[in-house]
Amino acid sequence: MNKLRAWKIALTRSRWLPAGVILVTLGILGLTIALARERLRQAVGDQIVGRDGEVLFQVIHLLAAAPEGGEWENSLEDPGEQLDLILRASRMRGVLGVRLYDPQGRFQHGLPADIVEAGLDPEILAAARELRPVSRFYPRRDLSELFYFPPDESGSGPPILEVNVPLHGPTAASLTGVAQFIIAGEGMAAELARLDRVLAWQALAAFLAAGGLLVLALAWAFRRLAERTAHLQRANEALALTARTSALGAVTAHLIHGLKNPLAGLQSFVASRPADNGDAHPEWAEAAASTRRMQALINEVVAVLREEQGGQHYELTVAELLELVEQRIGPAAREKGVIYQARANLAASLSNRVANLLLLVLANLLQNAVQATAPAKRVTLEVKEENGQLVFLVADEGPGLPPGVAANLFQPCVSTKEGGSGLGLAISKQLATHLGAALELTASSPQGCVFALRIDRQNLFAATQ
Repeated sequence: MNKLRAWKIALTRSRWLPAGVILVTLGILGLTIALARERLRQAVGDQIVGRDGEVLFQVIHLLAAAPEGGEWENSLEDPGEQLDLILRASRMRGVLGVRLYDPQGRFQHGLPADIVEAGLDPEILAAARELRPVSRFYPRRDLSELFYFPPDESGSGPPILEVNVPLHGPTAASLTGVAQFIIAGEGMAAELARLDRVLAWQALAAFLAAGGLLVLALAWAFRRLAERTAHLQRANEALALTARTSALGAVTAHLIHGLKNPLAGLQSFVASRPADNGDAHPEWAEAAASTRRMQALINEVVAVLREEQGGQHYELTVAELLELVEQRIGPAAREKGVIYQARANLAASLSNRVANLLLLVLANLLQNAVQATAPAKRVTLEVKEENGQLVFLVADEGPGLPPGVAANLFQPCVSTKEGGSGLGLAISKQLATHLGAALELTASSPQGCVFALRIDRQNLFAATQ
C-alpha cells in the first residue's frame, strides 16, 4: 500500500502527467471514431450491396406481373417459366451467370453452360422463404469456384456481387424458386472504395476538430488545476509561515522583555562610571560601546515585532533597503576607518516584512565584515539577480577564517572572535531559512571572506501573502 501511495503521489506530481492524459484521451477519441467509422461503413456498405438485390427483386416482380405474350400460369411454379423470367431479368449489365433453385434449395438450371452446379446456402434459403432478397459482395473471388475455369494460381480474382432473389407468382405468397445472379463487382468495388475514402476524410476531420477542442479544454483544465494547486501551496506556506512567525515572535518577545530593562540599567551604570584622573579606562569605553550596540539591536528587534503585529504592509525597493543598511553600517565603518560600498544593478521591490528580516541578516554580516577588516580596506555589499534569485554578496578584505571553522560556522556558540557568543551567524541562518532563502560562505582566503544570501523572487512577498 505504501508503494502504491508513493507511486500515485509521484505520478500526480510528474510534469508529464498533463501530456500523458491528453495523449490517452486522444487515443480513446481516435479509437472511438475508428469504431464508429467501421460500424457506419458496415451499415452503409450493406445498404449499397443490398441495393442491387432490391432492384432485381422489384424488376422480377414487375416482369412476373406483366409477362410478354400474356399471363403466367400456375403462379411461376413451372421451371421453364422461371428460367424465361430470369433470362429476361439477366439482361442487366454485368451479369456473368445465373443459377435457378427450387423451393428446397436444390439446383435446377444454370446459365451459361459452364457454370458450376452448387447448392443454396441455408441462410439464403431461409431469407428467400420470407421473400427477402440477399446480396453478398466478394472483393476477391476465384472464378474457378463459379465456372469450369482453371484455378487462378495467383490466389486472387475479380470482385463478384452475388444477388439471390426469391421467385413467386403475382398472386402467390409462397416461394416457388430462387434465382441467383452472379454479377461483375468492379462497379460495386469502386463505389465501396469511394465510401471508404469519404468516411476516412470525415473521420479525420472529426478527430482533428474534436481532438483540438479536447486538447484546448484539457490544457485549460490543467492550467487551472496548476493555478489552484499553486494557490493552495502558497496558502499552506502562508499558514506555516504564520505559525512559525507567531512562535518565533513569542520567544523573541519573551527574550527581549527579559533583556531590555537589565540592559538599560547596565548602560546607565556604565555611562555614569566616573573617570579616574580624568581619563576613562579603555575597558569601560568598550563596555559602554557594547551596551549601546546591544540596546540598538534590541530596539531594532522591538521595531520589527511591532511592525509584524501592526499588520502594516508596504513595499520597499532594493535601493531603499540599501539605504537602511547604510544607516546601520555606515557609522561603524567610518568610526573604524573601513571603506563601505554598496551597489545594485537591478530594480526590484520587496515587502516590508521581508525587508526587515533581510536587514537584520545583512546588518549582522556587514558588522562582522567591518570588525574583521583593517582600516583603509573595503567592505562591499553587492545585489544582483541570478536565475530568478536576488543574490546579496557581502565581501570583506579581512584575514579570512581559520581552517576547519567553515563546516560549523552557522552552528550556535561557534565564533572566531574574542569574546564572541557565536549566535549572530546562527540567528542569521535561521532568519534566512525562515524567509525561504539560503545563506552560505562562498569564499574564505587570506584576502577576505564572501557570504552569499540568495532568495527567490517569488519569496520577496511571501510574508505578506
